[in-house]
Amino acid sequence: MIIQPIQLIQSDFGYQIPFTLEDGNGNAVNLTGASLALKVQSAQNPTDTLITLNGSMAIDTAVAGTCHYSVATGDFPNPGTFLGQITATYGGETISWGGFQIIVLPALPKSIN
Repeated sequence: MIIQPIQLIQSDFGYQIPFTLEDGNGNAVNLTGASLALKVQSAQNPTDTLITLNGSMAIDTAVAGTCHYSVATGDFPNPGTFLGQITATYGGETISWGGFQIIVLPALPKSIN
Protein backbone atom coordinates (compact mmCIF):
# COMPACT_ATOMS: atom_id res chain seq x y z
CA MET A 1 0.00 0.00 0.00
CA ILE A 2 1.41 3.38 -0.97
CA ILE A 3 -0.15 6.22 0.97
CA GLN A 4 -0.16 9.39 -1.03
CA PRO A 5 0.83 11.93 -1.55
CA ILE A 6 4.14 11.50 0.22
CA GLN A 7 5.28 14.88 1.54
CA LEU A 8 8.97 15.67 2.00
CA ILE A 9 10.95 18.80 2.82
CA GLN A 10 13.38 20.10 0.20
CA SER A 11 16.99 18.87 0.68
CA ASP A 12 16.29 16.92 3.91
CA PHE A 13 18.08 13.56 4.06
CA GLY A 14 19.04 10.73 6.38
CA TYR A 15 15.56 9.25 6.86
CA GLN A 16 13.57 6.43 5.32
CA ILE A 17 10.34 6.40 3.31
CA PRO A 18 8.53 3.10 4.08
CA PHE A 19 6.45 1.12 1.58
CA THR A 20 4.38 -2.07 1.65
CA LEU A 21 4.03 -3.53 -1.83
CA GLU A 22 0.76 -5.34 -2.52
CA ASP A 23 -0.85 -7.19 -5.41
CA GLY A 24 -4.20 -6.21 -6.94
CA ASN A 25 -6.06 -8.09 -4.18
CA GLY A 26 -4.31 -6.21 -1.37
CA ASN A 27 -2.01 -9.11 -0.46
CA ALA A 28 1.64 -8.46 0.32
CA VAL A 29 3.99 -9.31 -2.56
CA ASN A 30 6.84 -11.62 -1.59
CA LEU A 31 10.05 -9.71 -2.37
CA THR A 32 12.42 -12.64 -1.78
CA GLY A 33 15.20 -12.44 -4.38
CA ALA A 34 13.98 -9.10 -5.75
CA SER A 35 16.05 -6.05 -6.58
CA LEU A 36 14.16 -2.79 -5.96
CA ALA A 37 14.41 0.67 -7.45
CA LEU A 38 12.56 3.94 -6.91
CA LYS A 39 12.02 5.99 -10.06
CA VAL A 40 10.96 9.65 -9.85
CA GLN A 41 9.98 12.14 -12.57
CA SER A 42 8.84 15.74 -12.28
CA ALA A 43 5.06 16.00 -12.78
CA GLN A 44 5.67 19.25 -14.69
CA ASN A 45 8.16 17.67 -17.13
CA PRO A 46 6.48 16.51 -20.37
CA THR A 47 9.52 14.40 -21.35
CA ASP A 48 10.51 10.99 -20.04
CA THR A 49 13.44 12.32 -17.97
CA LEU A 50 13.97 10.63 -14.62
CA ILE A 51 15.33 12.49 -11.59
CA THR A 52 18.66 11.08 -10.40
CA LEU A 53 18.41 9.87 -6.81
CA ASN A 54 21.43 9.11 -4.62
CA GLY A 55 19.71 6.90 -2.03
CA SER A 56 18.76 3.26 -2.24
CA MET A 57 15.84 0.89 -1.82
CA ALA A 58 16.08 -1.91 0.74
CA ILE A 59 13.84 -4.83 1.59
CA ASP A 60 12.81 -4.94 5.25
CA THR A 61 10.68 -8.12 5.45
CA ALA A 62 10.53 -9.89 2.08
CA VAL A 63 7.47 -12.09 2.75
CA ALA A 64 5.50 -9.10 4.09
CA GLY A 65 6.34 -6.93 1.06
CA THR A 66 7.85 -4.22 3.24
CA CYS A 67 10.70 -2.07 2.01
CA HIS A 68 12.01 1.47 2.26
CA TYR A 69 13.88 4.15 0.36
CA SER A 70 16.77 5.78 2.25
CA VAL A 71 16.84 9.46 1.31
CA ALA A 72 20.42 10.59 0.65
CA THR A 73 22.23 13.91 0.35
CA GLY A 74 21.28 15.60 -2.91
CA ASP A 75 17.88 13.92 -3.25
CA PHE A 76 14.92 16.26 -3.83
CA PRO A 77 16.85 19.58 -3.98
CA ASN A 78 13.91 21.47 -5.52
CA PRO A 79 10.32 21.90 -4.39
CA GLY A 80 7.61 20.53 -6.64
CA THR A 81 5.33 17.63 -7.41
CA PHE A 82 6.88 14.40 -8.62
CA LEU A 83 5.54 11.10 -9.93
CA GLY A 84 6.88 7.96 -8.27
CA GLN A 85 7.22 4.34 -9.30
CA ILE A 86 8.79 1.35 -7.54
CA THR A 87 10.07 -1.55 -9.61
CA ALA A 88 10.95 -5.03 -8.36
CA THR A 89 13.11 -7.17 -10.63
CA TYR A 90 13.21 -10.94 -10.12
CA GLY A 91 15.70 -12.32 -12.65
CA GLY A 92 13.89 -11.81 -15.98
CA GLU A 93 10.63 -10.42 -14.54
CA THR A 94 9.87 -6.83 -13.55
CA ILE A 95 6.81 -5.72 -11.57
CA SER A 96 6.03 -2.02 -11.03
CA TRP A 97 3.94 -0.04 -8.55
CA GLY A 98 3.30 3.47 -9.77
CA GLY A 99 0.92 6.32 -9.87
CA PHE A 100 1.89 7.85 -6.53
CA GLN A 101 2.92 11.43 -5.92
CA ILE A 102 5.80 12.86 -3.95
CA ILE A 103 5.35 16.49 -2.96
CA VAL A 104 8.55 18.27 -2.00
CA LEU A 105 7.77 21.30 0.14
CA PRO A 106 10.15 24.29 0.23
CA ALA A 107 12.58 24.40 3.13
CA LEU A 108 12.30 27.45 5.38
CA PRO A 109 13.09 30.26 5.18
CA LYS A 110 11.47 30.83 1.80
CA SER A 111 10.48 33.97 -0.05
CA ILE A 112 6.75 34.57 -0.16
CA ASN A 113 5.36 36.52 -3.09
